Amino acid sequence: MNDSAAIKPSSKPMPWTKTKKAIVWGIAAFLALAAATLFFQRHAIANAMMIARGERAVANHIATPIDLTASYANQDDNWDLPWDFQVFNDVPVQIDGSMYLWGEGNSKSGVDFAEEVTGIAVNRKFDTLYVYHATFFSAPTGTPVYELVFRYDDGSSVTNQLLYGSDLLDFNSGVKGNRTVKGPTGNNSRLAWVGGSFTDDGNQPLRFCLTAIKNPQANIEVTSIDLYSCKSRAAAVIMAMTTGPSGLMK
Repeated sequence: MNDSAAIKPSSKPMPWTKTKKAIVWGIAAFLALAAATLFFQRHAIANAMMIARGERAVANHIATPIDLTASYANQDDNWDLPWDFQVFNDVPVQIDGSMYLWGEGNSKSGVDFAEEVTGIAVNRKFDTLYVYHATFFSAPTGTPVYELVFRYDDGSSVTNQLLYGSDLLDFNSGVKGNRTVKGPTGNNSRLAWVGGSFTDDGNQPLRFCLTAIKNPQANIEVTSIDLYSCKSRAAAVIMAMTTGPSGLMK
């Protein structure tokens, strides 16, 4: 056969058939689904392990949530928030309601919360108190929002002042789009939970903070805790308190 008449291979790629395209897209979709499933499974496993650690800490009396039932102003769990037993930053908490303290922002809207919540029973010794809280409305950074007072068995007391920005923030993050939700700036506070939304479109996630308050008289029993509004624009929202060792919060 004449060489010049031989058929030369084409340099053009063979066109993809509908079947090939369907197979490739199917594989891609399967891999994406598998990756998403693995991600959520790993998240669920990590969360389950964290809850288990928290339950062990409570069972072994390492950390003890304070029963706030008698002090809650509201025990309605209709909010899109975590409830019941939770673990934030390795600190176990029990959330069965919420306490509110007076704030100017709410007062101008016609809602006057209590100026104080006193006599929260504790009756134990501890190194650190962990408070899960936020505010309604914001205030300038460094503004005192509320005071938390340790009342001791010997009649003495210690007052701790919680500051806006350093310790707690407006529960409405105000964040829109993919921007990062900011947490408190203080060394003893962390962003504990972000989720839900202040708006129906889901663009303004809610947030709560966790603050570790060192007990300066850990060798004396704390009989009770009192809370007092500092009467700023921001109203304190306290959901849970837990006693435990220093350094528990990660």
